[in-house]
Formats: sequence, structure tokens, C-alpha cells
Amino acid sequence: MGVIVLFGSLSLVGCIEEDGAVGVVEEGATAEGLAEPAVLTPDAAEEGPYGCGAALGTPVDGGFTQTVQPEADSLLLGAPDVPVNPHLVPGADAAHEMMLVWQTAAGTIGGRAQVGFAEDGLSWTIPGVSYAVAGYRIHVVRLCGLASDRSWRFRVGSDNGWSEVGSFTTFPEAGVDTPVRVAVIGDTRNGPASFASLFADIDAAGVDLVVFTGDAVGNGTNWEEWSEWYEAGGTAFLHQPLLFAPGNHEGNDQYYFAQFPSHTGVGHQAIEAGPLHFSVVNDNPTAGVTLEAEAAWLAADLAAATAPWKLPMWHKPAVAACQPHGEDPNNRQWLLPVVDAFPEVRLVLNGHNHNYERSSPYRGGQVVEGGVVHLTSGGGGAPLYTGSYGFDYSALQVKSQHWVLLEADARTLNVTAYDLAGNVIDQFTLVR
Repeated sequence: MGVIVLFGSLSLVGCIEEDGAVGVVEEGATAEGLAEPAVLTPDAAEEGPYGCGAALGTPVDGGFTQTVQPEADSLLLGAPDVPVNPHLVPGADAAHEMMLVWQTAAGTIGGRAQVGFAEDGLSWTIPGVSYAVAGYRIHVVRLCGLASDRSWRFRVGSDNGWSEVGSFTTFPEAGVDTPVRVAVIGDTRNGPASFASLFADIDAAGVDLVVFTGDAVGNGTNWEEWSEWYEAGGTAFLHQPLLFAPGNHEGNDQYYFAQFPSHTGVGHQAIEAGPLHFSVVNDNPTAGVTLEAEAAWLAADLAAATAPWKLPMWHKPAVAACQPHGEDPNNRQWLLPVVDAFPEVRLVLNGHNHNYERSSPYRGGQVVEGGVVHLTSGGGGAPLYTGSYGFDYSALQVKSQHWVLLEADARTLNVTAYDLAGNVIDQFTLVR
């Protein structure tokens, strides 16, 4: 079987400009029931996706002093090995990018994705890279050049085995005034049954994106816990893109970074999704992550963002009354002044406290009209917290497993929180 290898420095529409190898593409390959093109060219004028310009690196741990070097996947036939835990991670420009991630045995390489429009066959084959992580192999295919606001189908795997067919819909162009729907959930650890029920409700709601506020598992270096988490989410992971803020239980470890890569290669990242701009901060300091540096990144990102709604997000709340955690003093020192400095920031998303809590509009240390609503969504399955410090800025606390729906256009952001039974536990609207 012949291959075509594409090299060069390319500026790719919908992607960050990067140097290096674009990837290896099969020539004349076929699969049962699929029609694949003989040549795949990274041409933005073509109506189809292509591999992003360079491979991702992923940190070994939160120190970021070493990296796991990706191995270019080749077509190596080995023992049967069906992909497990396939899931979707949005790229920086969610209108044009998507990352497909899955896990196999350590010896399985040759990973790739087959992608097509929802109404057509799987017309394009996109190569990936992989990482050996703790006895397994994590594969990543980065898709660029996707048509915006369009439905897609895909499957991932290799000659050793293929996943089920999944689907996703790209967002509208960044800044476009098209309504979008986003689910928020976090702190699912130790509660797979609750998470399974809540995630099924999220899936049934037909959201465009799931925002996770951290702490999927109790021990971020335990594959069994991660496997239990994916099993609880079920087939929803095949069509619900997941934007993840790392929690303290993820431990800044290679397990997390390999499964939820970002275009920055570190914990923080930003994505554009129609009228929404998410600024995701890693608030778990280590030798490689300092809150001072994260605060500087957040300030620069918010200053550059042009979307109607700017939504900062991190794990541990800077404004919360729930016991035992309450407010995180470090985030209150470093991150709170940043969001307070941007009048256009009206909502911050957090987890960590195992309940639902909404602050009154708050800025500069006091409740003010047009201030920032700090929303804690940490009721995804973890044992609930029942105490309260009783701070006067706390507008509502509900000790309930729950998820939150954001419905946004350029002028209005509607927020509705639902409990396990589907009851509305809170509802409010922000207007620009």
C-alpha cells in the first residue's frame, strides 16, 4: 500500500499556524462499506477536513519539565484491539476543529479517524499520533478544516479494530449570533450511578458542548476509575464534545493530559464557540503551573476575546459559601481581580464544592448590579456537602446532584439547573 507524506509550513484555516509534518495519508485504502479518497490535501478551499499542522505534545505531569513524545502512527497490523473510551475534545476554534481521542493496548499503533458529513459516508481518512501512558496507548486525531455549523460522522481505530460510529456538530463561526446550548457538570467522582443518570439527561437535551468543572475521578492515576467514568457516560461520549477544567483529583498527571489534550499543551486553554468564549484556567499549582502565571494568561485571553459572552472557568471557586471548602484563598487572590477588571465578564463557572451554588452579582468585594455571577456546579455524583459559611453574597445553595444548561445568543444568557429527577432547582437570565 502506498502512502503520501505531506510536509511543510502551513497556515491552516481554523487552526493555529504550526510548522512540521502534516501527517501520513493512505493512498488507495478501502474499508468495508466505505469509500476513501486516494489523496487527501490540506487545502482550505476543499470541502472537507484535514489533519492539523503538527502533532500535540502532552506533559508527563504538572511539572511540565518533561513531555511524552508522540509516536507517528503507521499502518501496523497487530492483534485485534477495538478502541475503548472514544471521546471528543473541541479545538480552539470549535467551528472548525475537533479532537478525537481513544485508548488501546500499548502495542497498537496505526490509529486514524474516518470522517464524513452526517448525510454521506465516511469519506476522509485522517492520521493520528499516539502516546504510551502507564501501560496503555492514547491516540489523538486532530481534525481541522471542518465546515462550521455542520453535522459530522466518524469512527476511530486502526487495522486492529474500529470504534462504533459517532457524530458531532461543529459550532457556528466565532462571534456569530446563532443560539448555542451548553451543559455544565462537575465532580462526578465516587458517584457513577448519579453521573450516568445526569449525563443521560444532558445527552437527551441535545446540547452542543459539555463543560466539565473538574474531578471526574477520585484518583486521577487510576485507569479503573477512568474506565468506570467512561462506562457511566456510555455512548453519549461518542457525540458530546467535552471541555474540561482540570480538578485537584486529576492531579496534573499524564493520565489527564493525554485524555484531554489542548491546543496549548498545558492545562489552560480557550475556545471560541459562536457567541461564547471559554477561558479555562488550570488552578492546580505545581512546579509547572503558578497561579500568578495563570492569572496573567487569563487577563491576556479576556482582553483579546471578542465574543459577546466571556466565560472564565476553573475548578476551585473564588466566591462561594459552601462548607467545607468555601472560597479558595489563592484563586481569590490571583484570579478574582482579573475577572473583576473586565465589566463584560458576567458569569464564572467552577466546581470543587459538592453542591449547586449561585452568588449574587459580585465585583470588587461587594454585591453590585452588573457584577459577576459565580456559579458552582459540583454535584455530578460526588458526596454532597451540606454546610454553609453563610456569606451574604451567596444567593442560593442547593444540596443536590445536578447539571446546568446554558442557552446563549449575543444578547441573552439563560441558565437553568436541573436535579436528578429533572426538576428545575434554579433559573436566571443575564442580559447584555
